[in-house]
Amino acid sequence: MRSAPLAGVALAALLLTACSSDADLPEGDELTGVGWSPCDGLTAAKVSRIVGEPMEMQTGTTDQPRCTFTPVTEGGPAYDVSYLLFDGGLDEALDAMGAASTLLEPVAVPGAEAARIAVRERDSGTLVSGFVQTDGLVQSVNAVGLAPYDKDALVDTTTDLLAELAEQAPQQ
Repeated sequence: MRSAPLAGVALAALLLTACSSDADLPEGDELTGVGWSPCDGLTAAKVSRIVGEPMEMQTGTTDQPRCTFTPVTEGGPAYDVSYLLFDGGLDEALDAMGAASTLLEPVAVPGAEAARIAVRERDSGTLVSGFVQTDGLVQSVNAVGLAPYDKDALVDTTTDLLAELAEQAPQQ
């Protein structure tokens, strides 16, 4: 049962990326047709500077968009970025996910209305999930570092990515 909190954080991240409805989107947009994504403000070079090692970027396709950064060299951390347009704000979005939101702690992110982060550490690796709200936009970063990992560095880089997302967020 010790994996339940980790599963809860991972589930929260998945729910956050999947629970947007047409009512949450600007009129006339569809999920795959939204004119903006978190990847618009990020590049492999920018994330490489934040993380401190070379990263590759995968954006997926129009039908299956993604914003993932993986290490060029084996063994480094990987980051997945997503978003949700949600009128209720970060706390309501997290509350809608149930108990998983209780694992998230507030974190200071410049330019954000609210930000939360959760860390789950295991011998085999660490999972860090972070959420940042600007206006009606909630963005998330899921980071995974396998052993040997530096938990503090993974938390710091995830928080730095949240700050970058807040800075790059479109103004409503």
